[in-house]
Amino acid sequence: MSTAGQVIRCKAAVAWESGKPLSIEEVEVAPPQKNEVRIKILFTSLCHTDVYFWDAKGQNPLFPRILGHEAGGIVESVGEGVTDLEPGDHVLPIFTGECKECPHCLSEESNMCNLLRINTDRGEMIHDGKSKFSINGKPIYHFLGTSTFSEYTVVHVGQVAKIR
Repeated sequence: MSTAGQVIRCKAAVAWESGKPLSIEEVEVAPPQKNEVRIKILFTSLCHTDVYFWDAKGQNPLFPRILGHEAGGIVESVGEGVTDLEPGDHVLPIFTGECKECPHCLSEESNMCNLLRINTDRGEMIHDGKSKFSINGKPIYHFLGTSTFSEYTVVHVGQVAKIR
């Protein structure tokens, strides 16, 4: 049964506040919109970067949020404008994305995309400025555009690498 275009529910590890234990919660995950992909996460890992931002060291804390940025999964559904990925594709969400249009992406000397460069303060999607995660209508913020500590996540298509 296809869930494309529908809100789905899944489990996610939510950081409600700095340094407090993660809490396994049932979250709603909105469908992907323009230039977005919803991914079923199969494997994820904990990195020191997740711990650093979970502890809110040296940055503006943004909570509640779903951490995680190192993972592998399968495309579950795609939003409008996504042409190079389809449901069933194996992918890696990546936090340093490429829009493939800005001067940095068109250069052979830089991967610091103007649109998708690392932004730890952004907790919403680029296209519509909204979080794709919520609990009872309350938004749960994204992390590094990937939020892989969830069974499903939504990312910008420029932050997805297709793998065999």
